[in-house]
Amino acid sequence: MERQVDFDRKVVGEAEVDSEDASLWKSVLQKAVRRGMTEKAMFAAYKLVSLNSWSCWKRLIVIADEDVGQPDAIVAVDVLYRKFMALKKNDKEKKLSWDMNRCVVCAAKILAESPKDRRADEFLELVDAMKKRKEDKELEKRRNELESVPDEALDMHTLQGKKMGRGNLFWYEVSSETVNKTEAYEKWHKWFQPLMVQLAKEKKVKG
Repeated sequence: MERQVDFDRKVVGEAEVDSEDASLWKSVLQKAVRRGMTEKAMFAAYKLVSLNSWSCWKRLIVIADEDVGQPDAIVAVDVLYRKFMALKKNDKEKKLSWDMNRCVVCAAKILAESPKDRRADEFLELVDAMKKRKEDKELEKRRNELESVPDEALDMHTLQGKKMGRGNLFWYEVSSETVNKTEAYEKWHKWFQPLMVQLAKEKKVKG
C-alpha cells in the first residue's frame, strides 16, 4: 500500500490511511465545489463515497447549505441522498452500484455548478464574533441593529401590539406587507389590500 502524507508532511500509518484519505477527499470536494471545479468535485465525491459513504453524504449535505445556500440545490442533494439510500437498502450485494455512484457524482455536479451564497454560515460567524467581542464598536453597532424590534412587528399577534391597540387595520396597512411579490400576487394584492383596509376601518368605526 502506498504511503500517505498528511498536510504536515508526516507519514500516515497504514491503519490510519482510510480516515486520513477520507478527510483529504472531503476537503478536496468542498474546495472544488466552492471554486466551481465540476469534474474535480465529481471525482472527489466518487473517491470519498468509496471510502465512507456516510462521510461523503454528510459532507455533500453540509456543502449544500454552507457554501451553496440555494433551495433547489439543497432539495436536489436531499432527494439524491434518499435515492442512494433506497438503492443501498435494496442492493443484495451490499456494494456501491453504478446507480449509487451516479447519485453521488450528480450531487457534486449540482453543487459545483450552482451559484454560491455563504451568508448563512458567515452570519453565524458574525453572531459568534458579536458574543465574544462585545468591546468592538463595529460589532456592537451591528448587534444593536439586529436586536432592534421594527415597528411592523408590534401587531395584534404580540402582547405589545395588543396593548398599543393595534388590530386588523394595522395588520392590513403595515404588518402584512411583503416585498418581492409574484406577478400574480401583485395583481391580487392591489385589489385585496384596499378592500380589507376599508372593511377594517368600517369595523373600527362601528366598534
